[in-house]
Amino acid sequence: MCSIARILIRNGIGFREFADLSKAAFVQVSTSDYGIRGRPTNISRVAVMTGLTRKEVKRIREFGSGYDEALITKRNPLAELIHYWNTGAEYCDDNGSPLELPFDGDGASFWNLVRRFAGDIPPGAMRAELKRIEAITESADGRLRIKTRQHLPLDSENQTIIGINFGLRTLADTVAFNGDPNHQSTRSQKFVDSPHISRKLIPKVQKELDTNINEFVIGIDDWFAEVETQCEGDDDAQLVGVGVYFYADN
Repeated sequence: MCSIARILIRNGIGFREFADLSKAAFVQVSTSDYGIRGRPTNISRVAVMTGLTRKEVKRIREFGSGYDEALITKRNPLAELIHYWNTGAEYCDDNGSPLELPFDGDGASFWNLVRRFAGDIPPGAMRAELKRIEAITESADGRLRIKTRQHLPLDSENQTIIGINFGLRTLADTVAFNGDPNHQSTRSQKFVDSPHISRKLIPKVQKELDTNINEFVIGIDDWFAEVETQCEGDDDAQLVGVGVYFYADN
């Protein structure tokens, strides 16, 4: 809990705001997950399950208390473009390496890549942003080369948002799924650690693990790209992923 408090305080969220969000989350889950015959749970039962008063449950359900469940569960256009540039058959060579692209022109060009994955975002603005986050380089003749496999914003605020949405939230979803007796199967949830690593060796261990994790994630990303080709035109799609992270006690 201290780690969560540290994240919230660093981003200007105090206890009152966190308490209001927590109350709303408890009300939402108890309302939607514990109804009878497909109907939402009534206010009295929600109050019993959450420990809130009926008056407070009613207020939260009617007004929402500022709670917003609209988390980003889809890559943004910038991340989609980076992903496809690294994995799309028409934008990679025979060895699977991403091509250097001319800014515009027919066929495999940066302009056409942006039009496909970024809609009405001007290609010039997309190029400027990719340069800002040091994801691409541009040669003297204007050809563009991708340098990264994934979009990781440099500022701490966006790093925190990504960490919460694709780290804390997705891990919590997996823990909740595996702990639900109504599910006959479980999702992969593996941990490997050691309590015998000297503090002076932690930087070396972390560097080695970063290399291994990066290779593993790139392999998964390539495999996802192959699976995606089998799903083209399917409207019944959802987010699926694997999370890998390094941790050490402070």
